Amino acid sequence: MSDITSEIAPSESALPTAAPPATEAPPAPEAVPAPETAPLAETAALAETALLTEPPAAPLPEVVVPRAPRRGLRAAIRWTAAVLVFAALGGATAYAVTRPERTRIPGLHTPDDGRWTYPPLALPELPAGKPRPFADANPGHHHYTDVRSLLLPAPVGGTADPAVPGPAGWLPQDSYLGLFKAYDDYLRKTEGAELREQGLRHIAARSFTTPDGTRTDIYLLQFLSGGFADIYAPNLGAQRLKVAPDAATDKSVASPAVPADVTVDASAESPPYGESATRYAFLRAGDVIALVVQTRKGSVAEVPFRQTVRLQAQLLG
Repeated sequence: MSDITSEIAPSESALPTAAPPATEAPPAPEAVPAPETAPLAETAALAETALLTEPPAAPLPEVVVPRAPRRGLRAAIRWTAAVLVFAALGGATAYAVTRPERTRIPGLHTPDDGRWTYPPLALPELPAGKPRPFADANPGHHHYTDVRSLLLPAPVGGTADPAVPGPAGWLPQDSYLGLFKAYDDYLRKTEGAELREQGLRHIAARSFTTPDGTRTDIYLLQFLSGGFADIYAPNLGAQRLKVAPDAATDKSVASPAVPADVTVDASAESPPYGESATRYAFLRAGDVIALVVQTRKGSVAEVPFRQTVRLQAQLLG
């Protein structure tokens, strides 16, 4: 909208035309001056004649600059500006409410949604010239970094279990197999031999307990390549944890937050629980098969379980 730079006033062509001037009287003799009232009489006579021949001329309008329209215009501009400001603020607030940061909504206090607070996460640097696991230049889907650096760290307030190696060592194969229900030592030894034959290199592990009593165990099994991991993957469906032999499929973990190249199969116990409740998930990501287990007396909260599995998936993807 262009600015108003001048006030509107009538143009000169719009003004009414004045009556024609009266014809001058013949000059009087110099000796006898004309009476001063003679021009007035002639003007009156001419005016009467004009009244008989043409309509009376409209009186000249007084040119007055209107004040009210300007005040109204300024008021309209002020209201328009106010509406635009409130519309902008309203739009910004609506955007902030629909896209809030966790537990932060403008003008409102949101309660804790149950997620744990993890330290800032970052992928470790790769060796020079090595691609990421799902790059086109990496057909074997190898994780070229030390997989122990891909273990999800404990959240704020979590206490690490010193009996589990963490980033300082590797977990013995038998310790991992001891998590599962095996009917006798022969089957256990058979599974161990099968793992080695199918290209298992080593197992990274970390365990921690949060203040609410939830214990989290994370295991990363790295194979010689993604192909060897795929050979072993069908065994995962037949494996049952000792602590949750009757767990059922849990589809709540699926999310766009899980990288497209990482497969997640989660399970959860249904009540009534035994001594403790259990949730767990197997993750397949190239040459790594991961297992995330959470146990807690009473029940395992769904929100931190989903959060933990998704974060571990992102580190592997």
